Amino acid sequence: MIRLYCFPRSGNSREVKLALAEKNIPFEAVDVHQKDFNKEDPEFRKASLQGKVPAIIDGDVYMSEAYAINEYLEKKYPEKPLLPKDETTRAKIREWVALYDKRLVLRIGLLVIECLLKPKDQQKEETKTKLRGEIASGMKEVDALLAGKDYIFGDYSLADIAITPHIAALPILGTAIPADLKNMTAWLTRIQTRPSFQKSAL
Repeated sequence: MIRLYCFPRSGNSREVKLALAEKNIPFEAVDVHQKDFNKEDPEFRKASLQGKVPAIIDGDVYMSEAYAINEYLEKKYPEKPLLPKDETTRAKIREWVALYDKRLVLRIGLLVIECLLKPKDQQKEETKTKLRGEIASGMKEVDALLAGKDYIFGDYSLADIAITPHIAALPILGTAIPADLKNMTAWLTRIQTRPSFQKSAL
């Protein structure tokens, strides 16, 4: 059984949980924030040299980084595909995820740090405002991509999975999908009705 190193509030960990749930792959979740977990555990460090989550052990496979893990799962468990067969489109999805990791997901991560991880007296409202504006701009781009489509590349794919947990976390960061972004609002509603969304929250 796959061992997934993760913790509940990690959006990157949830990306892998979404893929596992979509493919109905059983796994053992290991919460690295549990008091009894040793972050210097050699098995964990072999899977993640930098000690970051998510990371997996699957037999003799040791891997970290959410998208790389999800591509591995797609290759090993292709029965319920999360990528198109066409390699050109696969490459486009890979490029898109890399771009929006920087353009959108990174900024949501920085907002998490500013809103939740820093002590109140160290939080800067101007930083929060700036990040929320940049996040809104990124979401406007995604909204345009979703015009006339249910999902970012037409069918539900690893592209949708790559941003889902981060967009879903926005309300606890004092922001949300802007009301005028109708395509993205409908997209999130569609995502939330998928059984994998609920399963991945556990």
